[in-house]
Amino acid sequence: MRQPEGTATPHFALRLAVLIAALLSCAGPGPAASAARGVFLTGLRSWSAPTSTRVVFDFSAPVTHVAPDSGRSRALVVSVPGQQMLRAAGVPAMLAVRDGLVDSVAVFTERRSARFQVWLSDTARFRVFTLQAEEDKPFRLVVDVTRPGAAVVADRALVGSAAVKKQPRARVVVVDAGHGGEDTGARGLRGVLEKHANLAVARALAEELERTPGIRAVLTRDGDHFIPLRDRYRIAEQAKADLFISLHANSSPRRGSGSGTEVFFLSLRGASDQATKDLADLENAADLVGGVPARAEDDLVSILYDVKRSSALQQSQLLAETLLDHVTRDRRLGERGVKQAGFVVLKSVEFPSVLVETAFLNNLVEARLLASEEFQRQIARQLAAGVRSYLEKSGIGYAADKRDSTGGQPH
Repeated sequence: MRQPEGTATPHFALRLAVLIAALLSCAGPGPAASAARGVFLTGLRSWSAPTSTRVVFDFSAPVTHVAPDSGRSRALVVSVPGQQMLRAAGVPAMLAVRDGLVDSVAVFTERRSARFQVWLSDTARFRVFTLQAEEDKPFRLVVDVTRPGAAVVADRALVGSAAVKKQPRARVVVVDAGHGGEDTGARGLRGVLEKHANLAVARALAEELERTPGIRAVLTRDGDHFIPLRDRYRIAEQAKADLFISLHANSSPRRGSGSGTEVFFLSLRGASDQATKDLADLENAADLVGGVPARAEDDLVSILYDVKRSSALQQSQLLAETLLDHVTRDRRLGERGVKQAGFVVLKSVEFPSVLVETAFLNNLVEARLLASEEFQRQIARQLAAGVRSYLEKSGIGYAADKRDSTGGQPH
């Protein structure tokens, strides 16, 4: 029987369907098809710190992994069963770390499972955990490997600092670059990341302080890696610090709003206002971003009203006021005042501690300043001058040949 004109034969229709299917296959899966096929591994990276190495796997959706939570081994296998895993473009099947602690990381994907293998350079302790997606961060699987025999240390050798401490009138200033590694901090306009701005200013400040006879600087970090909040002030305690300065950059939820510098010292009774409380909550959340479990307040609670704490708070206020006075002599930055809040990083009783929010990253003018090496060095000079001025005001002193508060020559 002849087919009516304009209609296809069954054989032709079948061939046409096969051809269309082949063309769709070559075009690649659409978003819906990709979601049905499996989860994407969208990133694989590592962060090397003096005492540990962190390996981070990014995923397009939450996954359930099988692995020991912690232990000691030369190799670690993490598997994701029952889930088809696809590697996104640009994600390597093998990551070479070779930092003396982690040798390499391999990704094995199969039809209904995935396996990640971490080879270590030596037997070491490790911890495996996940971090939920938030804002611009995807769901992450994290492997932290601790260097054998490692203790909490600063990136600059403490031996030299301890030796300086024995000299008459020599003072140790610990400079803490806020955030780092997986914890990027605020994201500014034109792509400026807070963790990078903080580190640049911290390095410049350490260099300025080192130029002053009788003052030595110790950095809590001199690289792009994560440090828990309490470990930051413990580094300062081990260094037998005289002062602790934590450097940060501010940001407001509203684009373009907010400007200037503010300096904080610890409050035992809560923040001075709601905006300050919000900022403290944001900075204290750094541990959660980095995967440090939430914990109850430590033994500092038992000494909140100790005489040592009261003295440290009084000196912290003087340090905050002195630093702000010197920083805001730069007419490009407004003065937002000295404030108090419960910042975890300021909770040591061993020395005066302050947190400096240098400028606003969501302010286009100030974001440009923070990205500028000239400005980084300028604000470092002003902070260093503030440190010298504080040491003289407080009667602590730092060297026989005192310099003026603007960083000039001895007089």
